[in-house]
Amino acid sequence: MADIVSIRPLRRRRLAFPVAALAAVTALACWGAYRWAEADARTALTLNGDQRLGLYASSIRNAVGRYDYLPFLVARDHEVLGLLDRPSEALRDTVNRRLETANAAAGSAALYVVDRSGLALAASNWADPAQSFVGQIYDFRPYFRQAVEAGSGRYFGIGVTTGLPGYFLSHAVHLADRLIGVAVVKIDLEPLQRDWAAGGERVLVTDQNGIVFLSSHADWKYHALRPLPDAVKARLAQTRQYDRSEVMPLGLHDGPVMENGARLVSLPDSVPGGSRRAYLMQELALPEFGWTIRFLSDLEPVKAQAAGAAVLTAMGLLLLVAALALGWQRRHALRLQQEARAMLERRVEERTAELLTANRVLREAQEELVQAGKLAALGQMSAALAHEINQPLAAIRTFVASTRLLAERGETAMVRDNLAMIGDLAERMAVLSGHLKDFARKGPARVEAVPVARTMDRALALLAPRLREEEVRVEQAIPPEAHVRGDAVRLEQVFVNLLRNAADAMNGSDERRLILTAARTAEGWEIRIRDSGTGIAEAHQFQLFDPFFTTKEVGQGLGLGLSLSYGIVRDFGGTLRAENNPDGGACFVVQLPEAQPSDAERGPR
Repeated sequence: MADIVSIRPLRRRRLAFPVAALAAVTALACWGAYRWAEADARTALTLNGDQRLGLYASSIRNAVGRYDYLPFLVARDHEVLGLLDRPSEALRDTVNRRLETANAAAGSAALYVVDRSGLALAASNWADPAQSFVGQIYDFRPYFRQAVEAGSGRYFGIGVTTGLPGYFLSHAVHLADRLIGVAVVKIDLEPLQRDWAAGGERVLVTDQNGIVFLSSHADWKYHALRPLPDAVKARLAQTRQYDRSEVMPLGLHDGPVMENGARLVSLPDSVPGGSRRAYLMQELALPEFGWTIRFLSDLEPVKAQAAGAAVLTAMGLLLLVAALALGWQRRHALRLQQEARAMLERRVEERTAELLTANRVLREAQEELVQAGKLAALGQMSAALAHEINQPLAAIRTFVASTRLLAERGETAMVRDNLAMIGDLAERMAVLSGHLKDFARKGPARVEAVPVARTMDRALALLAPRLREEEVRVEQAIPPEAHVRGDAVRLEQVFVNLLRNAADAMNGSDERRLILTAARTAEGWEIRIRDSGTGIAEAHQFQLFDPFFTTKEVGQGLGLGLSLSYGIVRDFGGTLRAENNPDGGACFVVQLPEAQPSDAERGPR
């Protein structure tokens, strides 16, 4: 009994070292997995942040760039020159109304002119006594001083008259090389902030002093990232840049800078008395404005992903140790079986039979899993194929109905043409269904020399009933030698989308005409689809190819046609743009590289 008691502590001591070593290895592996997953997640956050910063910078530049021309044009207006040179009530009334009309057409916040002393003589908001700039002095504003000294100026601030924030663009007004005043346009940037807030992201824009003046979070506005020096406070008070707003510190705490330039920071929660929250902050300078865009990415998902990787690593190590322990135990059992071979021979045979049965069951289960995987992949491919062949099926039904009528009339030539077209559409569906042979692999589109005229004819044939019904006159001048690099089916889809858009645009027009042309350029072939519709509104120029953007009524379109067409053309190394015709209507221009004799079937660039 004493011997048994003494053996137990010995066994415990022998097990203590392996357990401690396993715990140390597991902790080290979990730490490494946590750090690796954290770095990988931060890299993904940084990449996303760079992309978002680029989009925000573009949106700001576009919002301001739309109005760059206004001060310049106002500064050259004859009535404005006359008012600033020799002010009179008659001229003031004329200029007030002209500025009001121009401001409404441009969509800016305000448009006004001041004389060389800084006195506003006329403004677009002259009719509103409470908000009118007329009679106000703005000589202390930096945009006025910049225009006087350098010819033009830019400045963001809160209006001292209206109390509303805006971005001011100014331009000096000269008459015979003599400064007589300054033309100013005020731009409202609040819509940008509403878009950012609706996206649920954390973005802020600061001026050269580090003061937040644009933000997706309203409670961050007019706060300084860091305490302001007294000289800066005095200058802000003099210029009244953030009039009626007390600039307080935002409470930003800087952390270490990452290798990719991003910085770890923390901000207090919006809930009073709440804890601080960690973010990854990325910056992008806008030197032409003197601003900096900052994008904050929440680090909580990074921590969760890293913790998940550490847990998975620990589970993997424990499973590996369990497998090793099982193997050791099995070897120990085999050694015991060898020592008692005679006595345990029957048990070994029974065990072997059980193992063979288990292996057979495992093989059968594996085969069933493989078959299930194939069926799942086929189901996925079938769903995609059904979407792709929906348009040819609709066209086949149309042609079949048309062929019946033609057959009853005895027009055999047109019947043969329709049957040939049905055969071609069936061939297209056969080509699409051939993708099922690739099983679970999604193959690239086939790149080959595509005849533009023939592809356009096929697209027109699909839309022929509608064009005839709406009395659309089609004028086509596409040379037969026009061949481009691309996929015939997808290029036809692009033409169908553009032709349908053109037909929609001509609804209600007295003259309905489609002009289809193609011309060789240095880059390849330029294909133009012109209509006689209402044209493209200026406000929609930069949104045409955005997904889900549409000007149609609800239920008449999802806004995906132009976006998909843009992506197809881009995949084949081309471009798609839209412009207005000088004589009315819109024109969509497809630029594609010319097909070369060496073009073979390969994926798009």
